[in-house]
Amino acid sequence: MNTRTFVISLAALAVLSGCSRHEGAGPQAPVVDVQTMVAQLQRAPDTYEAVGTVRSKLTATVSAKVMASIQHIRVKAGDSIRAGEELASLDDRDMRAEYERAKADFLRYKALLENQAATPAEFEAVQSRYRVAEANVSYTRITAPFDGVVGQKLCEVGDLTAPGKPLFVVEQPTDFQLDVQVPERLAGTVAVGHDVRVAIDATADNCPGTVAEVDPVGDPSLRSFLVKIDLRCSKPLKSGMFGRAQFDVGQRSGLFLPKPAVHERGQLTFVFVADGHARLRLVKAGNETPAGVEILSGLQPGERVITNANGELSDGSVTQEK
Repeated sequence: MNTRTFVISLAALAVLSGCSRHEGAGPQAPVVDVQTMVAQLQRAPDTYEAVGTVRSKLTATVSAKVMASIQHIRVKAGDSIRAGEELASLDDRDMRAEYERAKADFLRYKALLENQAATPAEFEAVQSRYRVAEANVSYTRITAPFDGVVGQKLCEVGDLTAPGKPLFVVEQPTDFQLDVQVPERLAGTVAVGHDVRVAIDATADNCPGTVAEVDPVGDPSLRSFLVKIDLRCSKPLKSGMFGRAQFDVGQRSGLFLPKPAVHERGQLTFVFVADGHARLRLVKAGNETPAGVEILSGLQPGERVITNANGELSDGSVTQEK
């Protein structure tokens, strides 16, 4: 905490404290029944949160095998497709003309070979050319590799295709995974088969997950490893959604309080310490865990903290434990 933040926090505490004493410190102030607990160091799972992107487990980038212009496009992004269904067709006039020439030469040399007017090597060369031309004609139909949906359409009619140039992204919409980067210092503690807790912000869903893959080679620029987590979510997912995965990476000690014991007012977080009166104490809180809200600073082990009250508490309120 820097000096400016510390001064502001003290000023805010003084305002809260002054206002509260004005309201509840008089001789007629009612006694508030409270429940308390002694803050103690507890052992709790040490977790690491990694953020990543939801992706379909089965995804394919579809491209053409020949160079030609796109003549027709049969689908758009979001369409459901079946394996083998035509996604687009290419202008095949040049390739079909080459196929007809190669076929005619093939039939002619076949007859010549039968009459011993051509050598086997000549016939094999012509036959090879015919098979290539036949395959090129079949490549003018761009088809779906499996049942799924068109995730992206990356082409338009008239575009010139080339081998390896992406035209469509096809994915299965049923099985998804979360891809996250895990620091190399934790690479030894994250293994295939480990259970992971995953939160998907877009659907407000908490999903159980299982580590399916850990890349054996890390990213030297990020000093991290790619981890793929199989998801079992109750709500529908879409590729590209943001997700957060929590890995259990060990045990650690900390001060944890029940959530009702931790209060927030504006940007201030505070608790009430009990000593016959409620004493407002500014604290720095960490994440909420299964053990409670972690208190990072502002509270010492052994102090008694008010966890519940049957009336409104303020700094200086007279308290009585139930």
